[in-house]
Amino acid sequence: MSLPLIEALALLLERTYDTSRSVRPVARFVVGDEGHRRLTERRVVRESVDGAAARLLLRRLRGDGGRWAAALYLPDAIVARLERYDPRRGLGEANIDEFFALVEEVDHLVTFADRAGRPGGEVSLLELEWHAAVSQYLVGAHFLARLAGRSELDAEQRAFLEHHLFDKRDYEAVPEPVRSRYRKADRLARGFLHDLYRRRPADRLCRLRRFHHAGHHEKLRTFAS
Repeated sequence: MSLPLIEALALLLERTYDTSRSVRPVARFVVGDEGHRRLTERRVVRESVDGAAARLLLRRLRGDGGRWAAALYLPDAIVARLERYDPRRGLGEANIDEFFALVEEVDHLVTFADRAGRPGGEVSLLELEWHAAVSQYLVGAHFLARLAGRSELDAEQRAFLEHHLFDKRDYEAVPEPVRSRYRKADRLARGFLHDLYRRRPADRLCRLRRFHHAGHHEKLRTFAS
């Protein structure tokens, strides 16, 4: 029996980055429109990592050794779209935006949980956005290649992913300083990916894991281009 899409994505990310802890089953974190409304009305959310309508909601637990409570908000419309147009059967104009939104938030959860479990494991918002953009492209490439029955994407498929992930986003409606952070994260992710794909396939996984485990300043020193 195949895993639900959200669990399959978390498993793929955890295996790719060799995380030290698992967030699965992810379903225990998910809230829809009604759950999100209740959380925000009660003002129990202290921090959020925004995506395209979806978002990761975080609250530090008092007196619990720096532990966090998390909720992954997926709007009902995104869930319905992905159920109607399952990315495992096809990835295209009908579902790419919703798919990227889902991957982004699952990646935020996986990355935050892995970092929070380490001593001094702070993670910056820029790191989370940069990391998520890298994962969105790679997971999109994985799905497209598997659907096409090949190991590498052709030029048209790469252009499709880059257009929807980077080119069509202008963030003009996003206030500063968030807009500048989003644009910087996209630029860093695009540069990292171009460098990654110039390397031998055998070397890519090792570099991805180094990228994941690096802290904010090490990422900028080693992986910014």
